[in-house]
Amino acid sequence: MLQNINSRSNSEKASSEKKGYVLATTVLKAFQMLEYIGNYQPVLPTEIVKSLGFSRANVHRLLATFQEVGYVEKVGAGYGLTFKLFKLGSTVPLSRNLRDVAKPVMIELMKVAEENIYLNVLVENMVIAIDEVKSSHHLTLNPDVTYTYPVHTCASGKLLLSGFSQEKREEFIAELPMTPRSSATITDREQFLTEIEAAGSRGLAYEIKEFSDDLNSMAAPIFNYRGQVVATISISGPAMRLSEERLSSLRSPLKDAAARISERLGQSSELN
Repeated sequence: MLQNINSRSNSEKASSEKKGYVLATTVLKAFQMLEYIGNYQPVLPTEIVKSLGFSRANVHRLLATFQEVGYVEKVGAGYGLTFKLFKLGSTVPLSRNLRDVAKPVMIELMKVAEENIYLNVLVENMVIAIDEVKSSHHLTLNPDVTYTYPVHTCASGKLLLSGFSQEKREEFIAELPMTPRSSATITDREQFLTEIEAAGSRGLAYEIKEFSDDLNSMAAPIFNYRGQVVATISISGPAMRLSEERLSSLRSPLKDAAARISERLGQSSELN
């Protein structure tokens, strides 16, 4: 009974507090526009005006604001969301829990590998590093950017796609722009499918100058309690230092790190 009274009291208090403020119309319009762009991107300003009933001036002013703060970008003649918005969204409990679980293991792996360690997920056709542990080397990768990679150009992409059913994988790759990023980028769809299958079988994927002529990487899959690939942990560094021979020597530490994170995720009810 006391609990019900407290609950009702808290609800009435929240309602009272809400009624005490006038909602910010511009903010409401901003979120409506972001949701619309996210659902239909790329979109033209005229489509936003017609669909949401905003004035042309409002739409252009908000689009200019979104561009200025980095949440929206030009995509052809229209506009689309940037990965900065995903980075903000990655702070939700699911991703935060994944990062909290992985971080101590990533730090330990960095001490062994002495290279940058990344925690990666798949978003549409891009692989995004949602967390990083930077190496202590003077020559390292830029720590001040959000790393995003076309899925066909990186080790993690091969593993994340290995978790798809064969039918879904083939459909996904059939629609994938196989744009080259370097002379070693895989642009043949059949070859990419073969690489995905091999990566899934061995539980490791390699990226030898496929994203950049001066970058090598190796990734291992992270599984949830259902045995689904939900992320990868990867080692990345300059090709001149992180050679194929060096990558080979780090296979066991990387697979062990991925297994430890997976085991911890299997014990976490928050990832249901």
